Amino acid sequence: MTASRFIKAMHPKTSIPPVRDAVRRILDLGWWGQVKINGHRAQIHVSADPGAPVIVYNRQGVPHKKTLPAALEAEVRRLYAPAEGWSVVDAEWDKPEDRLYAFDMLKVNGKLLEAAPFQERYAQLPRLYISPSIETLPIIRNVDRCLEVLATAERRIEGLVFKSPTTEGFSDSAVVRCLCPYHAR
Repeated sequence: MTASRFIKAMHPKTSIPPVRDAVRRILDLGWWGQVKINGHRAQIHVSADPGAPVIVYNRQGVPHKKTLPAALEAEVRRLYAPAEGWSVVDAEWDKPEDRLYAFDMLKVNGKLLEAAPFQERYAQLPRLYISPSIETLPIIRNVDRCLEVLATAERRIEGLVFKSPTTEGFSDSAVVRCLCPYHAR
């Protein structure tokens, strides 16, 4: 089986201010919020072949220099290994803590999800599991909860990312960033 190639995934190019009115407006348009983790973008490619290596690409499409620790790789295989072909998870990697925060599925069982809207891709992510090192970031659709996230001083939280749940594919125009005030400086 040949190695899985990097997929150019969404990356926010637009921002909104971290204020109630802006957050309310984007949620009123039907967009979904997710916590933006302060880490390293990790596009994780997992093969159905247990002998194939797990490939972790950075935002530029180059494999990360640091490899997944064995325990974290075992968790990735447990949660995301496909029945056939490759599956690709988009995540943020907190390297000092060796934790992954999954937020999107780009490929499942060898099928590229480039024509699927975010709501369908997100539905492919496992959400009911216990893991010491992997978390699926939940969807936030409540203004007050979004403002709580934006008010945090937690090092690992940069802010929020809002995504259009119905826009098909990996368009950069379907994602908007909203940074915590202390990160926006």
